[in-house]
Amino acid sequence: LVTHSVKSIADDIEKAGRSVTTSALHFVYAWAQLDTLNALFFTYLLGCDGPTTCGYQSNFYFAFVATFAFARAAAMLKMQRRLTRWNRHSAALMVKALSLNTGWAWANFCKTAIDEAATHVPIDPLRSYLLCTAFAWMGITFLHRSLEVELRAWDRHCRGEAESCELILR
Repeated sequence: LVTHSVKSIADDIEKAGRSVTTSALHFVYAWAQLDTLNALFFTYLLGCDGPTTCGYQSNFYFAFVATFAFARAAAMLKMQRRLTRWNRHSAALMVKALSLNTGWAWANFCKTAIDEAATHVPIDPLRSYLLCTAFAWMGITFLHRSLEVELRAWDRHCRGEAESCELILR
């Protein structure tokens, strides 16, 4: 039998509570960020009520641009050296929000594409969603892999530069 002190149980509950609160904060922040971007792009620029009322073409464009822009922004945020704990956590919050927004943008594209396809061809919605999920998964996997390769190359470059600067300073 394992016995735990009341203090260790209280510490575990506090850690779990912080984790849930932080995850909820990431979600709410990402949601607010995406709502702002959706209002700007779909409502203001395109005159739609939102992403699901615009066509799949505009949703594809938004998701495509968001994927590259957010990946670039996330890479820049990860490369920066944050000195304070507050800055490190705010950068992590932004990176998670960007990744959530990319997923939601592609989900909106898939929904509008499936809705459009259903008006032209009698297609089973389950198969349509599976096809779009496979498309999004392969696309995101490819982009993630490409980003990771670039980040590793950048890390090697930075280490090489740091080593050459150490040799010059000696």
